[in-house]
Amino acid sequence: MDRAEIERKLIEIVRSEKQIPDDQLTPETVLAEAGIDSLDALTILFAIEEQFGISIPDDKARSMKTFGDMIDVVAALRD
Repeated sequence: MDRAEIERKLIEIVRSEKQIPDDQLTPETVLAEAGIDSLDALTILFAIEEQFGISIPDDKARSMKTFGDMIDVVAALRD
């Protein structure tokens, strides 16, 4: 699975939890500024782990501040 596929799946996951317009969900998007609060983030995190069959360590989860960070973490754990 390449980075573009990971990004597409993550967009689906995030949008299933939070309605975010297309132009507001880019790798540069700061999750908090997009309206994703800590509860949303936790729900999204569990969905990511289930979808990709990975376990995201707490320190990596806390380091995800932007949508791009989320892509990076998932891509690194999938390798």
